[in-house]
Amino acid sequence: MTQSPLSFVSPLLSAQVLDACVIGVVVTDARQHDQPIVYVNPAFERLSGYSVAECLGRNCRFLQGQDRDQPALPQLRQALREGQGVTAVLRNYRRDGTIFFNELTVQPLRDEGGTVTHFVGFQHDVTARETAAAQASGPLTAPLEHMADSFAAFDHAWNCIYVNPTAAALVGLERGDLTGRPVQEVFPQIWQRPIGQALQRARASSQPQHEVVFTPELGKWLSATAYPSGSGVALFVKDVSASHQAQEALRLSEERFSKVFQASPVSITISRVRDQRFVAANPEFLAQSGLTLQDVLGRTWHEVGLQLDEEDVLRVNAALAEHGEVRNLDIRLRMPSQEERHNLLSIVPVEIGGEACLVTLVQNVTREKRAQEALKDSEQRARRLAAELQHILDISLDMICTINGEGQFVTVSAACQHMLGYRPDELIGRVYLDFVHPDDRALTVSEERRLGGGWVTSDFQNRYLHKDGHAVWLEWAAVKLPGDDLLYCAARDITRRRAAEEDQAYLAAIVQASHDAIIGLDLQGQIRSWNAGAEQLYGYPAAEAIGQPLSLLVPAEMQQAQARLFDRAGRGERVEPFEAVLRTKAGLSLPVFVTFSPIVDSAGRVVGVSTITQDIRTRKVAESQIRKLNESLEQQLQHITGLREVDRAIASSMDLPLILGIVLDNVRQQLGADAVALRLLNAHTLILECVATRGRSVPLLQAPVSVGQGPAGQVALGRQALRLPDLGPGLPWGAGEQESSAWLDSLVQAGFGAYFAVPMMAKGKVLGVIEVMYQTNRTPSPEAWEMLEMLAGQAAIAVDNAELFQALDQRNLELRLAYDETIEGWARALDLRDRETEGHSRRVTEMTVNLSRRLGVPDEQLVDIRRGALLHDIGKVGIPDAILLKPGPLTAEEWTEMKKHPGYAVDLLSPIRFLRPAMDIPQYHHEKWDGTGYPEGLSGAEIPLAARVFAVVDVYDALTSDRPYRAAWPRDKALEHLQAQAGTHFDARIVDVFLQMVTEAGFSATPPAGSEPPAPGLP
Repeated sequence: MTQSPLSFVSPLLSAQVLDACVIGVVVTDARQHDQPIVYVNPAFERLSGYSVAECLGRNCRFLQGQDRDQPALPQLRQALREGQGVTAVLRNYRRDGTIFFNELTVQPLRDEGGTVTHFVGFQHDVTARETAAAQASGPLTAPLEHMADSFAAFDHAWNCIYVNPTAAALVGLERGDLTGRPVQEVFPQIWQRPIGQALQRARASSQPQHEVVFTPELGKWLSATAYPSGSGVALFVKDVSASHQAQEALRLSEERFSKVFQASPVSITISRVRDQRFVAANPEFLAQSGLTLQDVLGRTWHEVGLQLDEEDVLRVNAALAEHGEVRNLDIRLRMPSQEERHNLLSIVPVEIGGEACLVTLVQNVTREKRAQEALKDSEQRARRLAAELQHILDISLDMICTINGEGQFVTVSAACQHMLGYRPDELIGRVYLDFVHPDDRALTVSEERRLGGGWVTSDFQNRYLHKDGHAVWLEWAAVKLPGDDLLYCAARDITRRRAAEEDQAYLAAIVQASHDAIIGLDLQGQIRSWNAGAEQLYGYPAAEAIGQPLSLLVPAEMQQAQARLFDRAGRGERVEPFEAVLRTKAGLSLPVFVTFSPIVDSAGRVVGVSTITQDIRTRKVAESQIRKLNESLEQQLQHITGLREVDRAIASSMDLPLILGIVLDNVRQQLGADAVALRLLNAHTLILECVATRGRSVPLLQAPVSVGQGPAGQVALGRQALRLPDLGPGLPWGAGEQESSAWLDSLVQAGFGAYFAVPMMAKGKVLGVIEVMYQTNRTPSPEAWEMLEMLAGQAAIAVDNAELFQALDQRNLELRLAYDETIEGWARALDLRDRETEGHSRRVTEMTVNLSRRLGVPDEQLVDIRRGALLHDIGKVGIPDAILLKPGPLTAEEWTEMKKHPGYAVDLLSPIRFLRPAMDIPQYHHEKWDGTGYPEGLSGAEIPLAARVFAVVDVYDALTSDRPYRAAWPRDKALEHLQAQAGTHFDARIVDVFLQMVTEAGFSATPPAGSEPPAPGLP
């Protein structure tokens, strides 16, 4: 077989020849179903505008776009099926959408066995030729008439010789308005712009010229290609506004995707759906697989040595069938090196250049898987260790716990029960904030956020709520490890420590703020602490005082005594506070009040001594002033107390001797007198009679004195006080006052040296005289004399009140007697009118009063009960005699009239004010316990007590009294009747007490008043 002249040319040289060829060359794989492109040379890239990557793996038909109805296509398909060579002209479309006519020559390539393995196509741009042919042949313009793109042809003078309908519509003119006119006239604005320049360049260079420009007049992006011909220039124009924008967006998107594709740390491949062959692979995929890009492109996974388990293949296909994509599917992939790796597989369907493709992302997670398996083993070991650790934690006094991202307890040690009162199972799964004190929740959340940011805490403190409700202070040590959702915590109960710290803080603040000097000393007597009060008191700043001995502050003469007290405090003994004198920095000696106290540590050992020193200069002055003030206040208090005592006696008692005795006691006490006497004036005899004395008993003071005689008589007559502070010789007594002089001489002989007297005045009247005597000469203070006059006035008021009360009481007694005599007269009149009941009112009145007293009715109410009993039938004055005195039974109408007498009683008695409290018996004594009585049908406790009592007595007296129509019943029979009616007619309890009263009194039902003990009260 004859060898080809190129059979000895190296493949490298062949590749260089094809790359340098100015005609576009395309090689397709005839062995594959769709004959994909496997090679294009640079000339084809320039001709079509598509890059190598965009062409590889695709069928050449993509160059025709949607223009598939071309006459040459059936011929071309037939030649390919038969493996024959062919030449045809096709309308192809560049990447930017512009059209060009392509003369395609296809030749088959065969292997040694004669089988067609590839087709090689030579692409030649014959747009100019085809355009010129279209211009020369009218029938050839038919395709141009139906083209979607604009087409125009110009002669050498630039006259428009042809324009298709699309071009006329583009510029908005009729074809007749364009044909035969020069382009400069029809499109003056275009002639100087890129499209006009492309026309001019095409004719000048005899080469096609292409421009893509934006025309403001049309508001569109236009793709224009000018083709020279022998008769002029042809112009193809395509509206690429939409595609331009889409291409721009696509370009940006592809640029971004390309950057991500190239830089992604995840393996990414792109393969066609129809044959599963790779069309792209990123550097990470090549690095992971150990393949080159040439090894991958145009081949399948299996062909490049990448194998999946059958089970994983089924899972991938199932996911694609169900969801149309695969998301993070865990697979095992065998690499070309036969190494098996764990990967996460994701597959996303996309469309690239009209071709359905799959973007596959493969992430190698072998290390992670191995780490997970190692972690799983580690976790099992950790669980065993955790169980052992949990046992250790459960016996720990600290609460150890873990908290998840939702703030819930995951694990809790047994210490929670003695710290918070909850068992671990009561906390696990619960949100920890539910147990935090409400006031500490915001602070706790803030601390948790800090821990989330990598912070470690070892001394965070907050309050939790114990199961019984009290607050527990906890101190936390907590950490959150990177990548771990759990918060690891340890909590210690510091409630006692916190209380101690707070107490210590309070104490420190109190010490520092105290105005007293508070000094801490060690057991050697050296100053260890020095507060602001000490600095102010002694004048030494803390820097000068601390480290100095206590003797710095103590005068030399007192150092030995204070050293003994310091030693006692250092031994833990109690030292009573004492007053002392200390020395200041300025050399001043200060009176102070000092307290020594031992300082004891937690073990009970004495570690120092504290001294509290108080400046008592102001206190000393104040004490002196207070003593004087107290003396004055005590005297005033005595005066006020005395007056109050007299006032209280006057207000609470009408016992005049008692009140006057209290007055004299206060006079003697307040004035410090040796003897006092009170004389009352008898208004009828005008004699001052001594009614009370206090102090020394002198017969002279007991003797009566007439008004105008003696000192007391002179005071009563003149209504002026008498002051004789000295009873010595030379008293200025005038003529006619010899009796007074003699009386005073008698006082001197009795051993008195001073005499004072004040009149007792009330309402302008002299009621008596108070005399005050001292054994020595004495002049009472103004306060004491004022007190004497006030006490004399109080005594006069008491005497006046007593006289008024006595007169009023006498008048009240006389008025009450008149009232009672009147009522008894009314009762006797009623008895005289109704002869059958003569003496009845008196008897029932006495029995009712006695029975009420037994029932515990107070004495002040018995008066009204007595009056009510006497007047119980007062209403019968309104009943006609024909009814009241009728000897026989009453008719129904007469009984109706008779039952009106309680109402008549109310009408008679209610206008009389003092008898209104006595109306219960006249109004309700005919009511019955069971409610069948009259006038209102009251029952039970609704009936007033007095009426219930009287009802029993009234019936008893009626039954045991003789009447014209029957003889009196025996007492026993009457009592049996009362018992039978108890609980229906009568109150059973009152009947019982009545029976007891009658039995104890024999046949008389009127025992002496007050001889029976009162019975329990009734409602």
